[in-house]
Amino acid sequence: MANRTRRFTFAELAEHDVPPDSPEDVLFSQTLIVDEHLRNSKYSQERRAIFRADDDGKTYAVTYEANVDAADYEVGPGPDNHGWHGDTVEATEVMQRALIVAQWVPVTDEPDFGPPKASAIDSLTALWEENGARTSVAREAAAQWIVDHADEIADLYDTYLASGEGAL
Repeated sequence: MANRTRRFTFAELAEHDVPPDSPEDVLFSQTLIVDEHLRNSKYSQERRAIFRADDDGKTYAVTYEANVDAADYEVGPGPDNHGWHGDTVEATEVMQRALIVAQWVPVTDEPDFGPPKASAIDSLTALWEENGARTSVAREAAAQWIVDHADEIADLYDTYLASGEGAL
């Protein structure tokens, strides 16, 4: 299945604050949602900007190259034209989707029991914020995820209690 794409001119991308001068520019932009680091190369870093187009209301992602932030160390020449070639840049239409990711974490001798330290919406919001989303976007996505999955979670909990494993 092919991804949905759209071509933007450099001027159109600039109107959407893409690419930002700094990743912190996400906090001040009305259209730029996320600016995330993908990988480093010798003289540049590859980043992905996610933005909402004003004219069609859809959300798009575009990759670009930026200078490596090497503090006081000498670096080579930065990328030409953000690594874009030609007169337009292809952007992929994207949507936000919650994913559960397994991670390896240190083992402790203390059991991890008890209620969560934050509400469900605050916990989910924090996950989206950790991945670069603005707080308003993260809270909206968290609330929508809870609404979309409430019945499924209730059914899973009922099944768990009925299994006898959830007996107190």
